[in-house]
Amino acid sequence: MNPLKTRRVQWLLWLSALGFLVALALFPGSYGITRLATLTLTVVIWFGLIALVWQRRPLRFLLLGSTVLLTAFLALPARRVPPAEVLRGDNVAGLQRYNSVTYYWGGESSRGVDCSGLVRRGLIDALFRRGVRTFDAGLVRRAISLWWHDCSAKALGEQYRGLTVRLFDTPSLNALDHSKILPGDLGVTSDGVHIMAYIGDRRWIEADPGVGRVITVTAPSTDNPWFDGPMKVVRWSILR
Repeated sequence: MNPLKTRRVQWLLWLSALGFLVALALFPGSYGITRLATLTLTVVIWFGLIALVWQRRPLRFLLLGSTVLLTAFLALPARRVPPAEVLRGDNVAGLQRYNSVTYYWGGESSRGVDCSGLVRRGLIDALFRRGVRTFDAGLVRRAISLWWHDCSAKALGEQYRGLTVRLFDTPSLNALDHSKILPGDLGVTSDGVHIMAYIGDRRWIEADPGVGRVITVTAPSTDNPWFDGPMKVVRWSILR
C-alpha cells in the first residue's frame, strides 16, 4: 500500500478510537465492560498517538515525557491521609455537585447517576481532587480503585472490600438520632435496594428512582418512603 494511504488509514483508525472514547465518556452508564473499554481505548489512543507522531521529535519527547511523569507520580508512595473531617467536607462537596442530575440506572456521571453511583462518585471525586491538589498519589490511586471496583448499595451495606464499616441499624431515618452520625455516612435500606448519603443538618442526598433525579431531603420526611423503612448506617472506612 502507498505509504501516504497507510498513514491516512492509521490516522482514521486513531480518530475512530478517539470517537469511541468520547462516546463512552458521554454515556452515563458505568459497567464492567464500559470501564474496561475506557481503560483500553485510553491506552491505545495515547500510545497510538506517540507512534503516529514519532518522526516529530518535539511531540515525541513531549508525549513520552508526559507518560514518564504520570507513571512516576502514580508510583509515588502515599502521603499521610488527610484528617477525616477534611475528607468529609470534600465528600459532601462532591456529592452536592450532582444535585438535580437525572436518575439513570447504572449511571455514575453528571449525565445520569443511580443511588450507588452517586455515593461512590461523591467519594471518587473527593479523593481524586484532593489527591491532585496535594500531589498525593495515594489518594488518586484510591479514587481509581474505587472507580474500577464497582459495587451496589447492598454491597456497601455489607462492607464490600472493607470500603465501609457498619455503625448500627435504625428503624428508619425519621427515627434516627442524627447526633450519632457524621456527614458522609451512608444509609442503606435493609433489603439493599437503595442507598443515600448524609450531608449534615439532618439532610440526606439521594438519586431517587421515584423522583427521577438527585434530590436533598431533610429528616424527618413524611412524603419520602425511603425515610420510613429500616436502614443500616455505614461509614466509608477512609472517613473514620
